[in-house]
Amino acid sequence: MCRMFGMVTTTPQSIAPWMTDTQPSLRSLAVADKSGEANPDGWGIGWYDGEQDCPHVVKNPEPADESPLFELTAREVNARIALAHIRRSSGTSRRLVNTHPFVAGRWTFCHNGHCSRERLMEHLLPRFKNGIKGETDSEVYFALLLQHLESATDPLNALRSAVREVASVGDFTGLNFLLCDGRRMYAFHYSTDPDRHSMYLQHQSGKELVASEPLGAGSWEWLPNGSLAVLTPAGHTLVSLV
Repeated sequence: MCRMFGMVTTTPQSIAPWMTDTQPSLRSLAVADKSGEANPDGWGIGWYDGEQDCPHVVKNPEPADESPLFELTAREVNARIALAHIRRSSGTSRRLVNTHPFVAGRWTFCHNGHCSRERLMEHLLPRFKNGIKGETDSEVYFALLLQHLESATDPLNALRSAVREVASVGDFTGLNFLLCDGRRMYAFHYSTDPDRHSMYLQHQSGKELVASEPLGAGSWEWLPNGSLAVLTPAGHTLVSLV
């Protein structure tokens, strides 16, 4: 099913509290999430330094709870914007090329759910189709989002048209994503089973958090199905995409 976490803050923060130091943490969800199932098929952490456009990404196809590199990376990352993903494969192999987050230029992306890789490939222009390196539906979904973002001046309109195109193809269970350009984070929740593919938000002073399941302490609010949250250090806004 995969689990995700994102953070946008006014000043650099450690991500360790939500990766390893709380209960539940992202690492504990690799062992068992709220469904009781593991997410053992890899992990990845992406973050941005200052105003730098290109993200840093560390990822590994082994389980997060068995990876010393996960613990090390979680404790070393100190950033204003970061996202993390643990993977449960829907059938594709445990390989680095299939591990989230995916990166293109300044953009980072991770996905929770399933959509039709084969049908979506038919909607990609050759340049975007030729850039696909792995076997996952998630990477193709990302490519379609980028295709729309490149051709539109308003990112919200681009994401709305892209998501509607993906949904119109059918054969999907969850289209949840975290998408970041180094300045703001877009968190989208849309699923045929919204509780299974859940998304939650937490607001703190100077800090906005998003996660597939509430992590650690504090009050988390449900992100409504079909809604996109735009996270900035000043807070978040909600927009309906479907």
